[in-house]
Amino acid sequence: MTEALKQDFTEFVEDLKQIVGAPNVLMSENDLRFYSSDVFKESILASLVVIPQTTEQLSKAIELSTKENFFVIPRGGGLSYTDSYLPKKHNSIIFDLQNLNKIIEINKDDMFVVVEAGCTWEKLYKELKNNNLRTPYFGALSGLYSTVGGAMSQNSIFFGSGHYGSAADQCLGLEVVLADGSILRTGSWSTNYNPSPFFRSYGPDLTGLFLSDTGSLGFKTKIVMKLVNYPKITDFLSFSFENYDEIANSMSEISREGLAAECFGFDPYLQGQRLKREGILKDFKSLANVAKSGNSVISGLKDAAKVAIAGRSMFKGVPYSMHVVVDSESKEFSSEKIGKIRRIANLNNAKEIEPSLPKIMRANPFAPPNSMLGPNGERWVPIHAIVPHSRAKDLMYLVHDYFAQKSDLLEKHKIEWGYLLATISNQGFLMEPVFFWEDSRYLFHERYLGDDYISKLNNFEENIPARKAVENLREDLSNLFMEFGAVHFQIGRSYKYKEGKEQASWDLLKSLKKILDPKGLVNPGSLGL
Repeated sequence: MTEALKQDFTEFVEDLKQIVGAPNVLMSENDLRFYSSDVFKESILASLVVIPQTTEQLSKAIELSTKENFFVIPRGGGLSYTDSYLPKKHNSIIFDLQNLNKIIEINKDDMFVVVEAGCTWEKLYKELKNNNLRTPYFGALSGLYSTVGGAMSQNSIFFGSGHYGSAADQCLGLEVVLADGSILRTGSWSTNYNPSPFFRSYGPDLTGLFLSDTGSLGFKTKIVMKLVNYPKITDFLSFSFENYDEIANSMSEISREGLAAECFGFDPYLQGQRLKREGILKDFKSLANVAKSGNSVISGLKDAAKVAIAGRSMFKGVPYSMHVVVDSESKEFSSEKIGKIRRIANLNNAKEIEPSLPKIMRANPFAPPNSMLGPNGERWVPIHAIVPHSRAKDLMYLVHDYFAQKSDLLEKHKIEWGYLLATISNQGFLMEPVFFWEDSRYLFHERYLGDDYISKLNNFEENIPARKAVENLREDLSNLFMEFGAVHFQIGRSYKYKEGKEQASWDLLKSLKKILDPKGLVNPGSLGL
């Protein structure tokens, strides 16, 4: 910080404490270390962490901080791995928005819900389910901790994405605190007279401006999302494939025909890691939840029995696995979709297997984020690419060819890799390579996973060469994906967003940043801004 700020630092902190309360201004080294790291990296320490309780507190604290030329960074659940909120400059204040977590309004007449940015996907899902409602996309796998606001800033997929697309696609309106502390609303929510946030595109789409911005343009405090009725019927299918051409063909066709709420797959390595982690035979809690989630008590118990009997053996001799969840309004409609999915899979030489994995994942959708470390305590980090279906198989060849070229490096540092596949609405195909390597963990991992779970894992020595090798591999892939024409979620500072943008588009974004954040104090460097 500058000399002038050093002199006024104590008074500044006291002013912040007056706004948010003394317990909500964190300054201990441990707290700053935790907040200044993500799943993959640790950065320079933030100067402070501020935890506002209301939009008004956040507005006043942002206004005060930017007047004093502090950099201000929004943070939600924190489960990022792309430098999205890590301080890159001294004088940085991280604003933890997790206490802005209220569900403001569930409007059954107009089919929208208003939530604060810190509301977790799990909390929202449970409350809406009690009302026989759901958001169309209803959360990432990390939804126990990941927040609605974080998903709108980073964008994300998983539950419901096969039908409805990504998190940002569900948004009808936003409330945003800007760099000077001013508060704006978007869409039909921004009208002066009797406003309702039921409609997004009232004039130019200002809502879209703040979506997927990785917190670089403002602080989202409230989000409005669409609602749908909770599905009456949910069915499950799983298949084995011999190669990635066949699984890609099947997933793309299922996506194009709009048959699946979720359609995802694993390569042989990653499905093996998944099974080590889940311990299906011993996961009685999941089995109980499967029973409860059945269409009737009897069908639920039957499902639980099938899961228990199949156990881990369901993946023996399965090179590639595809898993499909079908949501429908009637058993007849579900049967029709299931028939079409089976025909598509059979045309690609699939073998049907017991769908235990998607059943468990839907029965307990927001499990603890144990996957941020490998099943034996290895470090873990992914990278992903999203392409149109016409490029899906070429993308998979590109990734396999790249790793074949890097086989000596992978072997030298004992880096292992696999990948997740998923479809996004009718148009998108995601491939997410995932790295595992032996390396020390951070305070970040220990706080999220807890002593009980951490104590069962290996505690590896620090392995900077392997970590640097993984960083270089991700950098290479990011460049390859850019040249391939892929797009990304969670852009942060890891993907080649600026480098891949055409000039007119980039110039417009820079101009908007300058208008909204004239001094460049909001999450500097994110998106390359």
